[in-house]
Amino acid sequence: GEHAAALVADESVLQFGIGAIPESILGAISERRDLGLHGGMISDAIIDLVEVGAITGARKNTDPGLMITAAVAGTRKCFDWVHRNKAIRVVPSSYSHGLAALSRVENFVAINSALEIAADGSVNAEMVGDRVLSGPGGQPDFAYASWASPSGSSIIAMPSTAARGTVSRIVNQLGPGISPTIGRYLVDQVVTELGVARLRGLSIAERREALAAVCHPDFRGPLLR
Repeated sequence: GEHAAALVADESVLQFGIGAIPESILGAISERRDLGLHGGMISDAIIDLVEVGAITGARKNTDPGLMITAAVAGTRKCFDWVHRNKAIRVVPSSYSHGLAALSRVENFVAINSALEIAADGSVNAEMVGDRVLSGPGGQPDFAYASWASPSGSSIIAMPSTAARGTVSRIVNQLGPGISPTIGRYLVDQVVTELGVARLRGLSIAERREALAAVCHPDFRGPLLR
C-alpha cells in the first residue's frame, strides 16, 4: 500500500477496485490534498478520506466538487453517509466507465489488483487455473482510460506471492485458456511489497527485468533466464 500510495499525487482523480489491496492504498493517502473521485464504486474507505479533507474534488477539471460513481458497496455506515449527500452523483456506467467521459479527466489514476501478471505485462484478474473467480469488471475500461487521459496513470497492486508464499503471482506467461483481463500494451505500473515496476514504454525484455525486480526472490530466477 505504501509503495502504491507514493504514486498518487495531490489533485489526482481516483478510481479504485474492490478488495483489501486497493483499500489499503486509500488508507495510506490521507495526507494528500484535493483528490477527486470518478469510478465504478464508493465504499467505506472513501468516508475517512473525505472527512480528513483528502478528497474534495475542488481541482477536478470535470464535475468539480462531485464524486462520480456507478454504485455504492459497503456497510450501513457507508449507505447512510451516501444518502442525500449532494457531493455524490450516481451515474450510468457509460459515464462512470466510458472512454469518452474518462479521457477528459485530467490526472486520472486507476487503482486495481490482479491474480497474476505475466512477464510481458499481461494481467489476469479473473482465473486461477481453469476456475473463474471473477469477471473483468471495469478494469479494462479504466486501464484504457488512464492511457487516454491527460496525465493519467494506472496502478496494478498485489502481493508478489499467493498460497502462503508457495506460488508466484508474477509468471513467465499466463496459463492455457486464460485470456488477459488487461492487455500488456495498457499496463502502466505494477506494485508489490518489493517495489514498483514501471512498464509503460518498455520493450518485452525490459518489462521482464522490471517485473523480476518486484517478484519474490524465491521465484525471480525463472523470469531472468
